[in-house]
Amino acid sequence: MLKRFRAPGALFASRPHTNRTTLILATIAAAVFTYWVARAFIDEMAARALSIFVIAAVFWATETLPLFATAFIAIGLEIIFLATHGGLADPLTDLLRAMGLSVQTNHEIKYTAFFAPFAKDIIILFMGGFLLSAALTKHNIDRAIARRILRPFSRSPLSLLFAVIGITAFFSMWMSNTATTAMMLAIVAPVVAKLPEGERFRRGLVLAAAFGANIGGIGTPIGTPPNAIAYGALNAAGCDITFLQWMMVAVPLEIVLLIIAGFVLYFAFRPKEKLTVDQIELVQKITPRGWTTVIILLGAIILWLTSGWHGIKPGAVALLAAAAMTSLAVLDRHDVDSIDWNILILMWGGLSLSVAMQESGLADVIARVNLNEIPGGGWAVAVLVAAVAVTMSTFMSNTATASIVVPMTLAAYLVDREQYAMLAALACSFAMAMPVSTPPNAMAYATGHVPITSMLRVGTIITLICVIAMLTTYKIMLPLIF
Repeated sequence: MLKRFRAPGALFASRPHTNRTTLILATIAAAVFTYWVARAFIDEMAARALSIFVIAAVFWATETLPLFATAFIAIGLEIIFLATHGGLADPLTDLLRAMGLSVQTNHEIKYTAFFAPFAKDIIILFMGGFLLSAALTKHNIDRAIARRILRPFSRSPLSLLFAVIGITAFFSMWMSNTATTAMMLAIVAPVVAKLPEGERFRRGLVLAAAFGANIGGIGTPIGTPPNAIAYGALNAAGCDITFLQWMMVAVPLEIVLLIIAGFVLYFAFRPKEKLTVDQIELVQKITPRGWTTVIILLGAIILWLTSGWHGIKPGAVALLAAAAMTSLAVLDRHDVDSIDWNILILMWGGLSLSVAMQESGLADVIARVNLNEIPGGGWAVAVLVAAVAVTMSTFMSNTATASIVVPMTLAAYLVDREQYAMLAALACSFAMAMPVSTPPNAMAYATGHVPITSMLRVGTIITLICVIAMLTTYKIMLPLIF
């Protein structure tokens, strides 16, 4: 069944070697051309940073290489071409001058500036979130809780659909979207299998798990990588947003969107006739180590929500949770090895691009473009940012999209640019029209119960509703934290 679907990560492996080589060479040529044109108008280091940005953006957009490989390449190029200490920036500058070319630069950049993002609070926070997710899955905590909550709602199609989308969203706030979707699809699979052949409500249940994970992820800074990228970038820019402040803005929006999405799914895939849904079976009792996991998770959540009072940073809380789980044998070495390190590397690459833009002066160049004067003012800018983020995320990784759009938004000459950066991050999670848009969508499509036409039709409607709802409420909600 899974062979029918070519997941986004498979693009690199399946792309013909000749096409991949051609695209790589064309991208390098475009980056070199960009550099030679740009250096006539902007600082030398800014021109180099812009060319690196071109390479990263194209490779991420096309998945010519694995996403984490592009992150490594971007960081390596930044060190080689931009670092005056520990890199080759100065020798390259001397070479250009020896060739008789004028070089304008006065930047001093240490190579450690590009290593530093991997130790940022947000990377540690997300790593802790991955470890908590692994512990919940290993000890069947997620399934035990989800089944117990789902069971009372399994008596009617409408209540079951809302229970699936709501529970998925809740877990997605604290766990990996991919892990959450896999869990919920496994729980509802027996119910879906017992529905009559050709019953369209099957599609509704499967998509409820996928769309619940997509929308639920916006609720916390660790809910999805785009959130983490924006959270880290905003804090690095001087906007000290707490975990609770993010939730104060995102959770109310999430609840409204879940209700709307639930009704859209129900009426789009309404049962053909009065349908009886089988009861959800319970799993075995939670083990002692499972209860230890629950206690650690609850402690971490409480500390995250109260970080504004006690002052312990979210990343430090995540680190303490990781220390507790590994020292108490809740997780072993294999569990630590199995988390999504590739996502952390991709986030590192995105954060390092932000550093490159700031240190090289490219951010100052972008800031000269006054977007405040475009027709329609701030709301038009918000529409533009949301449209770009959603469109790009529809056809490429939403993490890679956030890595490109969020730094550019923060660098632009904008009033309230912090608000637009958060809008961009939220919009990245609203791309639900295609299987390649998000991992939850890919998993829903891979079940074989959801034709691509159904996902495209309903996903597009929900995407538009999500974006419109965000754009009509952001002026009320975002000033609460900015």
